[in-house]
Amino acid sequence: MSGDDQLLSRRGSFDEDPDTYQTARPGHPPRVHEVLAECGLRPGARVLEIGPGTGQVTRPLVDSGASVLAVELGGRLAARLRTNLTGHDVTVIEGDFTTVPLPDDTFDLAICATAFHWLNKDAAVRRLARLVRPGGGLAVWWTVFGDPDLSPPWRNELDAVYRRWLPGQGRGPAGVPAPLRVAERTAELQAGNWFGPVQVEMIRWEHQLTPHGARGLWGTFPNVRELSTDQREAFLDGVAEVVARHPGGTAIDNYVTALYTAPRRNHDALPASS
Repeated sequence: MSGDDQLLSRRGSFDEDPDTYQTARPGHPPRVHEVLAECGLRPGARVLEIGPGTGQVTRPLVDSGASVLAVELGGRLAARLRTNLTGHDVTVIEGDFTTVPLPDDTFDLAICATAFHWLNKDAAVRRLARLVRPGGGLAVWWTVFGDPDLSPPWRNELDAVYRRWLPGQGRGPAGVPAPLRVAERTAELQAGNWFGPVQVEMIRWEHQLTPHGARGLWGTFPNVRELSTDQREAFLDGVAEVVARHPGGTAIDNYVTALYTAPRRNHDALPASS
């Protein structure tokens, strides 16, 4: 499978089981929404959300009084989002963000939570520059499920599960996770000089896992979903067993949310359509 084919396969994997995605994926730390308010989230704001999933971020957006246009690639996720937010000021468009028709120079704020890496970065930033009004804002963030600087002891046991079923894909000398590579992510968002300066905040927080919750969360990860059914079940059983052996049958994990924000510069002209 080519790199492009693998990307398409992996980014579509979230749509296979929206029920598990909705129940197992944790939300986002409150600090994110404080920063969004600083970036222009307010009653009446027009907000574009890329990759909303089942609405973990969308609901707080509409609760703040914003009008949201959400672009979701997955048909099942989009259907669940519409159901979850029936009666709210949300328009859900199903499709690829880089190609679906959207109105230029419209949005006060564009956001993308733990999904920007699935997009062609150059095309996405160029399109965002057309969609976000000058003076508007952009917020992109990822949560790293397992803060590399604050790893709890129980993850040593989890390493053994990875070595058996996903060798080379657990913790190790792979380097800094992509969301935490600040210079690279900043350069991507500043490409074309349409957005900037980029501000970066690392938000560290804790999440309590039960065996059932851990099994569900790891079951949403694309590399785990690529295992055969038997291997995937064995891997997830191993993850749940690690947490179950922890005192009280629960484990605290440390996460870090890397939040990148930038204003839309006040250029007179829009970039050419790609």
